[in-house]
Amino acid sequence: MKAIQLFASAIIVGLTLAGSLMITSCASSGSNSTGAPANNSATRFVTTDGRTIDIGKATPAEGGTLYSNPHMEKGKCWLANGFDFSGYDTLYIAPTVSTAKFPDKPEDNNVHELAKKSLVVELARILSARQIFSNVVTQESDIKLGAKVLKLQNTITEFSKGGGAGRYFAGLYGGGQPVLRVQGKMSDGDKPVFTYELRRSGTSAGARMGGVFMKDEDIQLEDVHSMVLDLSDFMAAVARKYQPKG
Repeated sequence: MKAIQLFASAIIVGLTLAGSLMITSCASSGSNSTGAPANNSATRFVTTDGRTIDIGKATPAEGGTLYSNPHMEKGKCWLANGFDFSGYDTLYIAPTVSTAKFPDKPEDNNVHELAKKSLVVELARILSARQIFSNVVTQESDIKLGAKVLKLQNTITEFSKGGGAGRYFAGLYGGGQPVLRVQGKMSDGDKPVFTYELRRSGTSAGARMGGVFMKDEDIQLEDVHSMVLDLSDFMAAVARKYQPKG
């Protein structure tokens, strides 16, 4: 009987120690099982201006974390393991490049150039306001000596100017709306740490309901703003600038 009691006590002690080790391991880890920052097991956050956003469920993928962000193209929002935008004081936003094919006409070229330039301007403006980085610059000459820098490069891969006639007949259903698809890559030196893809095509209610009365340029600018807003919200949530919503 005494031997049985001793054996039972040994089992209880062993289970207790194993449980303690497991709890200590989980509590001491700064990341969850996906490699994402621990606070980002949450998917919904409250922005500093009171909006509620959803950054999508995080799953492990290709040495990092893939987010099913509802505002980005499916399977295209990726973060390197443990990366949360911290530890860097400067973000350099490089000039937008383009591989998109579209008619070589002055009006198309003008709207295309507007999209390229406004993407940089809007990113710099909104990301500066998010205060994720101490400095957001659009010229390499503005990078301070010794700064810890991330580079953000955007490429337009799909573009269409749109047209008022198409919006007159089917603007509510997307007809005649400008199209803009952007692939982005953020890098620490040669190492990619954040990649994404976004697409917009007359996303505002005004473009859908009254787009026939709007200029192609104005709808394109609204789409650029929509892209940048969702992208910066995701970055701010990961960087712990927003509070998780229970």
